[in-house]
Amino acid sequence: MDSTFTGDGSHAIEKELDSYFNRYISASKDISMSYERLWVNLHKLIKSGGKRLRPKITLLAYEIFGGKHPDSVVSIAAAHELLHFSLLIHDDIIDRDYMRYGVPNIAGRYQAFYQKHVTNDTDLVHYSHGAALLAGDLMLAGAHELIAQSPVSAEKKQIAQNLLAQSIFDVAGGELLDTEASFIPYTKGDAEKIALYKTSHYSFVIPLLTGAKLAVITAEQEAHLKDYAEALGIAYQLVDDLLGVFGNEETTGKSVLGDIREGKQTFLIEKAMERMPTEDKILFNLAFGNPFATSELIHQAKELLVSSGGKEITEKEIKKYKAKALLAASELRLPKAAEDKLVHLVKITTDRDY
Repeated sequence: MDSTFTGDGSHAIEKELDSYFNRYISASKDISMSYERLWVNLHKLIKSGGKRLRPKITLLAYEIFGGKHPDSVVSIAAAHELLHFSLLIHDDIIDRDYMRYGVPNIAGRYQAFYQKHVTNDTDLVHYSHGAALLAGDLMLAGAHELIAQSPVSAEKKQIAQNLLAQSIFDVAGGELLDTEASFIPYTKGDAEKIALYKTSHYSFVIPLLTGAKLAVITAEQEAHLKDYAEALGIAYQLVDDLLGVFGNEETTGKSVLGDIREGKQTFLIEKAMERMPTEDKILFNLAFGNPFATSELIHQAKELLVSSGGKEITEKEIKKYKAKALLAASELRLPKAAEDKLVHLVKITTDRDY
């Protein structure tokens, strides 16, 4: 995301995150070298990548809706990055992924570290996932802590805490649906529901509402802002779904094999499967949901996603949701400079290859 999008927000967010991790790296030494190692690995991983999208748009909303003291809400904005980091760590455990930002994630780092201590492969996976699970829990607690320690009023802290709790509730529901879609009979329309709750609410709706409510927003504006955020979040997830299959691994930092091997029931898959003839579905299912699918089978599956029209339909759906977001932005009746920032947010979060 453009680092100039929220003025000096990027620097302030990084400073807040570094301060948080350095504090706990120091404190963890009193417990053990092992605990210190976990915190150092967490700090290294979060510094390895990430767009800081959620804290930036929290600050953006605060600015757009007339907030006068951005420094006072930086820690609240950073809390949304720790929540995101927590969810990524847990999501990688669920997806059995060992890379993030193009480098080993927490489970991947601990697999490498534990290899000299654990010889059984099943135990190695178990213990490395255990370390990652604890790491994700720490980041979730950290998100609440950053809000609690912010210099805003008690009333505003409560608003931020309530919204963060709503965010966790929504994303857990979306994540469960997403996980179960790999093995429980699929219901048409679930893909968009997953996009709404797994991504849109915690990545866009809650950060934007948090920033706006810490400033000044009317009930009517809040409804339009939620419409804007939900539409943008779904478009963002649909772009992610495309990149998860057709993206460049060096650019995205994630494997383009995982979604097909895991059998992820995305909108892209839903629309492709609706249109595939039976013989193509048989070929597609040789790779889809097969954790041992070869790169050749996955390449064949990708070609079927294109020839079926699934990819093209997904691209059209992204345009539809972008248009919804832009309409909602105009209905906020903000000054042009503020509306232009919301329009720019639509562009940089959907017209991307990462």
